[in-house]
Amino acid sequence: MDDWKNQLKDLYKSYSTKQKNTKGTPHKFDNHSNFRGKLGVNDTGIPLTPRAAKRKQSNRAGYRYPQHLQNINERRRRDAMAKHGITNIEDPYNKMFKDPAQPAERSNHSASWRPPMDDGPKKQRANIYYDDWSAPSEPEQVTYILPPKPRKQPAYKATGKFPKIDEAIAAAKKHRDEQ
Repeated sequence: MDDWKNQLKDLYKSYSTKQKNTKGTPHKFDNHSNFRGKLGVNDTGIPLTPRAAKRKQSNRAGYRYPQHLQNINERRRRDAMAKHGITNIEDPYNKMFKDPAQPAERSNHSASWRPPMDDGPKKQRANIYYDDWSAPSEPEQVTYILPPKPRKQPAYKATGKFPKIDEAIAAAKKHRDEQ
């Protein structure tokens, strides 16, 4: 009888340590491995379990470019910025560009000048689209000119340099006119 109790005690002890050492809730694909032997990941590398997804994310976060590739990328970036005149990384379209060689211009003129408003009595305008100063002028008279008529192709002139060709062309024209 004691033997049976000892076996039960050993079984309980092994089961409880197994449960204690298991982290989180077990997942259906925890023991599934892909063709490379990675657990919890399918053959294309997509994680099937939360544990595998977390492991992949932490591996990706820890990855750094090799230093020589990083240097090449930084050099290309500097060259491109110099080529296109970009001085600020946060402003690639140079909307806030200020040339350091040019001092700020000072003048008496306002950059946002508008024509003065008429302080006289306000009148009701019949046409709200056109002010007095921008009213359309009288339409201009337009003279249309027709394009010249296309010229007829000049008739073939026999130059006498090639008498056989001249005779053949004359015969072809005569035959054409007869029909």
